[in-house]
Amino acid sequence: MTAPPAPPTAETLVSVIIPVYQGELFVLGAVRSALAQTHRALEVWVVDDGSTDGTLARLATIDDPRVHVLRQANAGTGAARNAGLARARGRYVAFLDCDDRWLPEKIETELAVLKHAAAPVAIAYSSHYAVDDRGRLLHASPVRRHAGNAFELLIDGEDFLMPSLCLFDRKVFDAVGTFHPNSYHEDHEFILRATRRFPIYSTCRRLAVYRQTIGGKCRGILNDYEAALGAELSLLSELGPLLSPGQARRLRDNVLRSLYFRFLMYGFDEHARRLAGSLDPAGFPSSVKGTLGWIFAKTGLNLIAPARLTVQRFHRLARQGWWQRRLADSGLELQYD
Repeated sequence: MTAPPAPPTAETLVSVIIPVYQGELFVLGAVRSALAQTHRALEVWVVDDGSTDGTLARLATIDDPRVHVLRQANAGTGAARNAGLARARGRYVAFLDCDDRWLPEKIETELAVLKHAAAPVAIAYSSHYAVDDRGRLLHASPVRRHAGNAFELLIDGEDFLMPSLCLFDRKVFDAVGTFHPNSYHEDHEFILRATRRFPIYSTCRRLAVYRQTIGGKCRGILNDYEAALGAELSLLSELGPLLSPGQARRLRDNVLRSLYFRFLMYGFDEHARRLAGSLDPAGFPSSVKGTLGWIFAKTGLNLIAPARLTVQRFHRLARQGWWQRRLADSGLELQYD
């Protein structure tokens, strides 16, 4: 039998904000994974960003006083998150995308990290599992253990923080502001602003499930070279006033390298070849991916796309039994219907 939620207090209440647009296939699973958290003192703000499908009808089936549904005209994910923030009452804030999921102990574990952190105001974070549209395991991200200032790592290309992986002290938003609704990479832009001011601390565990889809925003834009390049470089103009000339140069190098590797991962070889002229292969990371990126720059042979597919096939074939047991043990549902 499920225990009733603990009476929330200013210290313990966590506000969970779930933005959703056309999410009828996903949103119930996201809300349920929030409500199933072992930390019971939650309020869940689901912000419908102008959906025209059955999202609201699905949400109407939830009977839990901790869940609040807001509606707004379509304005984008950043604006939806901000609408939830404006109503959130918790000392701590977490964001969950409608097609992502949390393991039950995520919030409890991250709260413990923040309460024992050296800094009075900070960000806790976890690592994640990535799944496909059918909930099959694609890969398990490396468990990151970094503690302290992460801003310099992030502008140099370490990409391990997403809003769904984090728990924020509310004072972070008081200090750095909210999401920029007109930013293409509103999540990454906010993470950079936040980590410039506040340290991060890891749970040293994978506690979230991130759904990778070929129909996502960041995948779809890769068809258009100029649009993709413009979206990446817009991050520089948005963060420019906060950066030193050296930091701006490093961030520019990072976003161009990141775009180059995404072009290769999804088979846009011509786009990658066009961008390669703006890159110094000597700056590629010291990793298998970096080596394969260097090989393409020198020979035109794309080994990154088949390597990515090989890793995903391995997980689909060899680790699904373990993955299903992991889901069963946690009581986590990954049905997208």
